[in-house]
Amino acid sequence: MSVLMAGVAAIIWVSGCSGLGGDSDGTVEREEAPVVPAERLDETWVVAVATEEALAPFTADPGWVSLVIKRDLAAAVRQLGPGGGLPAARAHSDVAAMYRQAALISGNSLSQVYGDTPEPTDPVGAAHLVAVGRALVGDLAGAREASAALAAAHPDEATASWHAPWSAFLAADGVWPPDLSALPLELPPPAPGVWPEAPPPPHYSLPEQGGSASARTMGDPGALVALALWHDAAAHIAAPEHASLVASARAGYRLPAEGPATPAGDLPLPLLFGSDLLVAGDGAFLADLHGAAGAAAVDAHADTSLLAWLAQSSRVEGNVSAARASDWAAALRTGLLERASARTDGAVQGHHKQFAAIAFVGALRSMALVAEIEGDREASGLLRINAMEHSHKATACPVGLLALAGWDASNRYPTRALELLHGQAMRYPSLEIARYGLEVLGLRVGSERPGETPGL
Repeated sequence: MSVLMAGVAAIIWVSGCSGLGGDSDGTVEREEAPVVPAERLDETWVVAVATEEALAPFTADPGWVSLVIKRDLAAAVRQLGPGGGLPAARAHSDVAAMYRQAALISGNSLSQVYGDTPEPTDPVGAAHLVAVGRALVGDLAGAREASAALAAAHPDEATASWHAPWSAFLAADGVWPPDLSALPLELPPPAPGVWPEAPPPPHYSLPEQGGSASARTMGDPGALVALALWHDAAAHIAAPEHASLVASARAGYRLPAEGPATPAGDLPLPLLFGSDLLVAGDGAFLADLHGAAGAAAVDAHADTSLLAWLAQSSRVEGNVSAARASDWAAALRTGLLERASARTDGAVQGHHKQFAAIAFVGALRSMALVAEIEGDREASGLLRINAMEHSHKATACPVGLLALAGWDASNRYPTRALELLHGQAMRYPSLEIARYGLEVLGLRVGSERPGETPGL
């Protein structure tokens, strides 16, 4: 059994038996189950919309149903976008985060194959793919090295137009975002309510070297970055006065290259409703977590962010424990049901269960982000997988699922990543671009370990 899968088994066991301790007579004593304080639960969006009256502004608009219940981002953009304001900005921001994760899937895969384990037959144009992949994770030195190698090689016409904007970006100061307007794409001007698609892949074919007659077709990751930037621009147009708040709401799913979001104060309900976040202070916490504060943000924000409080409560010897975090997420779900039903005279409504489940899965994903910042990739992976296993319909956030796929690609594990990507690409065709990188990774890993399932 792999280390990661053993850890998953441990989560299942510990979640049912957490806090076991043996007495001198051999009896086993259980610690009390974790309980989230009622006053913290009452601050959540789940409890805020517990009554039919409070929920009405969201149920009256089919765009919110598409965004939160159906997880159909394309429909949500078309329905919420034309009205502008925070609802439109929220929808476009979620889409931008989705394309960011798809770009990371592609970039991580291609960097792993052509950058970390190159072979003599690799195409000349692979240096372009490495440059983009390195750039996305903020490795500008590595990206510039790959770009220079491409320039020094014999002409590579296939990637020339795709590499030119990145070459200019890397030749300058490398401050995000790159100007990708020269890419061979035909995207409309950014506008709320519009849903553009990138040209369907493959975008070009790369002949292999060393006398090989083979060629590798490829979907270019730059197209996914361009789509993310496009939706960012549409979100800004929809609610320019709330740009910082919108960015901090997705602070955990930015590209490493672009740097952290700026903490921007309390998030309003339209940015919290149906999201992985729980309370108004969670956005500022995640922005600080991914910024200069790092893991110290947990203690600094525990009084104002429920996610920070949960992460703090889940720590063992200073780091988030996947088992404890899973227990606290379960306690969160139970507590939310109790507090939500208290506002409806004790009757548990269908949306109480639905929203508590969304919060449960979102808390698992958010605590995985904390574990990642703390440097514990195993705990991060265990929590991501736990969240994935509970991702069904309303809890199946495309951003979170694709983030797991990108994490898998960084660990040279393409199998699950391909499954996750395929599930989302059926609804969002442009995501198919990322499949090309994952398939190359699958071939390379398969040749390294024939007969062995690749991964951790």
